[in-house]
Amino acid sequence: MPTFDTNDYFKSQRSTSEIKSELLNEYFRSWCSAMLTGQRYRTDHTLAFIDLYAGDGKQLAGKPATPVKILNTVFGSIEKFKLNKIVRTFLNDEKKADITKLKEQLESLPYYEELVHKPVILNEEANFSLLARLLGNDVPTLLYTDPFGYSFSQQMLLQSLRRWGMDVFMLFSAAKMRTTLQHIETNENLTDLFGADRISKLKAFCERYQDATQREDFLMDSFEDVFKEKDYKTFRFKICLPKKNQTSHYLFFASKSDVAYMKLKELMLVYSDYQEDGVPLFGANIKHQLSLFQEQYRYSIKNLVADLAGKASYYNNLPIDSIYRHHNTGTNYIRGNYQEAFEELKKAGVIEPVNPVSRQPMRKVSFTSIIAYK
Repeated sequence: MPTFDTNDYFKSQRSTSEIKSELLNEYFRSWCSAMLTGQRYRTDHTLAFIDLYAGDGKQLAGKPATPVKILNTVFGSIEKFKLNKIVRTFLNDEKKADITKLKEQLESLPYYEELVHKPVILNEEANFSLLARLLGNDVPTLLYTDPFGYSFSQQMLLQSLRRWGMDVFMLFSAAKMRTTLQHIETNENLTDLFGADRISKLKAFCERYQDATQREDFLMDSFEDVFKEKDYKTFRFKICLPKKNQTSHYLFFASKSDVAYMKLKELMLVYSDYQEDGVPLFGANIKHQLSLFQEQYRYSIKNLVADLAGKASYYNNLPIDSIYRHHNTGTNYIRGNYQEAFEELKKAGVIEPVNPVSRQPMRKVSFTSIIAYK
């Protein structure tokens, strides 16, 4: 069972804007902290944030719009870092009228004139040039986009994959994904993104299988493969409509950074449904769609125990935390699952937990344990 409280946010049906407002700024804070910790030996810290669906800046359900939340965080501080001197923000939207309103909203913020780097609106060639120069210097960048949205957002995603390697936070409706991919051959950007061979496989699969869930899963797997083939770590979170066997949204993240991947995975734990054995499903409102039999889950404590039992050559004499960080990528497993799995292996006589200071055997497995295979 999960060892922390879960969040009921998705028990109500949510729009894309609501989900973005709930999640993106919280992740942005964690991402900034992680990236700056990784740059601790540098003196010229620089980060960039790009929102290609910035909207008009008006409040949503009485709460600040996402760009305002982001700037509130930038003007403030996290830990020892002064983000106001470090973060450059770039904003755009398909609707030019919304961008005009957004600019007015941002310029009315009480601290706007004190921002070291004013938000850059991506509607002029000079602004694109500034962004390109910044990205060309390997500045850590977080991009928010919808891969199945308007043309420029897709072009930016393509450029990231080909040249810049940005961390990409994507949120899109399942219905839009299905509709767009059904007509993918008319979309030059997505054709370039997926490639001719993968598109042929998509068409063949959809012609062969009529089940909507199977098609959707195959589409998402194919999309994920685009990033995995370029050595990205990927994370996806499936949001279903409350009490309905229908997908509402996907949150999809791609990064080449272990720490950026881990931060989002940890953030989404409180929103996730869980299996009976405490392994998160990394989805909301999806548990009713799945079998109640734990043996049929792809990721389970039983499967984790079996996998770790044969990994002595990889993990002997390593601390649990190191094993977790190496092994969990691309799985649903979390830190507590590894403690439970190694406790099972201890009972079976496969491993022995060792105190990292005294190097003596421990009665129970803890997060600090060194794992000694027998």
